[in-house]
Order: sequence, then C-alpha cells, then structure tokens
Amino acid sequence: MKKTLFAIALATAGVLAIPAVFAQDASTTDSSTTQSGWKSHSGWYVDGDLGASRANDNQTYRKANYAGSLTGGYRWAVSPDMSVGAELGYVYLGKFDAKSSANDAYLANGGTIGDSRSSLRGPTLGGAMRLNFTQAWYINLRGGVFDAHGSTLSEDAEFPVRRSFSNNIGYYAGVGTGWDINRNWSVGVNYTYYGVNRDPSLTNGQFAGTRVGLDTNTLTASAEYRF
Repeated sequence: MKKTLFAIALATAGVLAIPAVFAQDASTTDSSTTQSGWKSHSGWYVDGDLGASRANDNQTYRKANYAGSLTGGYRWAVSPDMSVGAELGYVYLGKFDAKSSANDAYLANGGTIGDSRSSLRGPTLGGAMRLNFTQAWYINLRGGVFDAHGSTLSEDAEFPVRRSFSNNIGYYAGVGTGWDINRNWSVGVNYTYYGVNRDPSLTNGQFAGTRVGLDTNTLTASAEYRF
C-alpha cells in the first residue's frame, strides 16, 4: 500500500509540474486552437459522473449500488492534442448490503439488527491528463488521493465488527473515454478504482480482526463543461 501511494503521489506531482514546464508552449497552443477546433485548451472545467459501484470485498458484501461524483479543476494545454491539470472533487460510492452469512455472524457477535450495511464517500484531490485522438474523441487518465469516510463490517468472517472511519487516506485512479459535443460540452464513460487505506496496526493486538476491505470500483457516465 505504501508503495502504491508513493507511486500515485509521484505521478500526481509529475502531472502538476508539467504545466509550469510547458507554460510557454501552452500560450502558443491556445493561439493555435483555431486550427484544431476545440481539441486542447487551457481553462477551468467541471465534471459530473453518475453510475454504479461495486465493493471488492465479495466475502462480506453483495450486489452493486449507485455512485456519483462532482469534480472541478483547471487544465493547461501542453500540445494541440493534450492537456494536463489538477482537480478537486467529492465522490459518493453508495451503500452495500451484507451477505446473509456476514450479517448472521455480525448479529451472533452482538451486532445490531439493520446495522451491517456499509457506506463510503469522501473528497478527492489529484491530477488528470486528457488526450484527443480526433477533434471529438478523447481519453482521460486521472489519479490522486482519496480521503475516505464511511462505515463497514470488518473482514473477519467469523467475528465481524462494525467500524466507522473518517480521514482515512487512500487513493483513486481511473481511465475514461468520450466525445466532445462542442467547445464547451462533452460526454463520456469512466472506470475508477478507489482504494481505502488499511492500517496494518489493525491486524494485531487488541484490534485483531477489525481490518476493513472496502476498496470499490465504479463505472459511470459523465458530462463535462469547460469554461
């Protein structure tokens, strides 16, 4: 996990450093956008996503749930076809019902009826890259830090306990593709993975059996507006 977070932090820092390196090129690119339509440009944007989420802990939870996010940021054009930037957002990853076996084990261990459902949400901060292969068709990559807030049953199959957490620093990484309708609007689909940090100290001592496994992936449709 530490290596993964370090790699993401390093990649994000690299993405955020690119605009400064290409500041001169960006101004040139802006002046040449009339030749390539609305492909790449510098400016603010806001993006909304809506779709489905699925928790990776198949031992405890089942089915999918709704997911949605709202993200805003700024991109710098570094070539006629590519832009990079920084973004800040908030994501809701849904609530998952526990499987019968996990719910029964939770109740047998003194749990409260109806209290085995999980929830996950939180803010995100990271970097993004957008590349246009044609004037309209694009792909984007994004990744960064996910500040997880929520509650879930622990991974212990026989004696699960309910854990609530906040300011649990994990990560997110995603890829998407879509279509630019015009200079300001685009629509697309995105796949994003959200990793919830697992504290190694929770696997030993008095907290043994309370480790959580609520990593979640989403598939969403998106709409973006560029200012």
